[in-house]
Amino acid sequence: MSLVPLYEPRTISVTSSLVNFFQIGETVMWLDRAIKWLLPREEHFFTLLERGAQCALDASKLLVECVSDSNRSSREITIKKIKDVELEADRVIIEVYKELNRTFVTPIDRSDIYKLGSELEGITDGIYSTALQITVHSMEELPSGSLEFAKLIERSCEEIRNAVIVLGSKSSFLEIRKHSKTIKSYEDQGDVIFRTEIASMFKHETDAIRLLKNKEFLEGLEESLDLCDDVGNVLSSIVIKNS
Repeated sequence: MSLVPLYEPRTISVTSSLVNFFQIGETVMWLDRAIKWLLPREEHFFTLLERGAQCALDASKLLVECVSDSNRSSREITIKKIKDVELEADRVIIEVYKELNRTFVTPIDRSDIYKLGSELEGITDGIYSTALQITVHSMEELPSGSLEFAKLIERSCEEIRNAVIVLGSKSSFLEIRKHSKTIKSYEDQGDVIFRTEIASMFKHETDAIRLLKNKEFLEGLEESLDLCDDVGNVLSSIVIKNS
C-alpha cells in the first residue's frame, strides 16, 4: 500500500525571489522619492514669505527717503529703486504660487500662505503706486503729514518682517501677536494723522488742483498703512489656527 502525500512540495526559485525583492525595493524607493516631492519644504515656504516681507520693508525705507528728499531728480532715482523692489516682490509671489501648486501638504494652511504672500506683495505695490504719484502728478511739495505717514509704514513693515521671520516656530506665536498689536497701533495713529491733515487741507488750501493731488497722495499713504494692518490680521489669524 502506497501512501499519498497530503501536499506536494514546491520548488522555490532563488533567482525569482531576488528579482521580486529588488522590484519591491525599487517601488519603495520610488514611493519615497514621490512622498519627499509631495511633502512641503517648510524652510522654502517660510523663506519665500521672509523675502516678501523684506521687499515690503525695503520699499518702505525707500519711501521715507523719497518723502524726506526735496530734490526732484534724486526723488525720481529713489522711485526707480522702489520699482525694482516691486518687481522683486512680484517674482517672490509667483514663486509662492508655484510652490503651492506643486506641494501636496503645506506647513500651515495653504490659504493662509496664499493670503499672507499676496498681502505682503500688496504692501510693496501700494508703496510704489503712492510714490509714483510724485512723478505722475509733478508734485514739487508734498502735503503735511507725509513724512509721519511714511515713517509709520516703515515701522509697521519692520514689525511685519520680524513677525514673519519667526512664523515657522510655534514657540514664537506670542511674539507674533505682540507684533500684530503694534502694527494695529501704528494704523490707529495713521488714521488720526489722515483725518487731521485732510480737515486742515480742505480748510486752508485754495488751489483745487493742489488739493486733489495732496488728498490723493495722503490717501495712498493711508491705504499702504492699512495694508500693513491687513498683514497683521493675517498673522494673528495664523497664530489662532495653529496654537
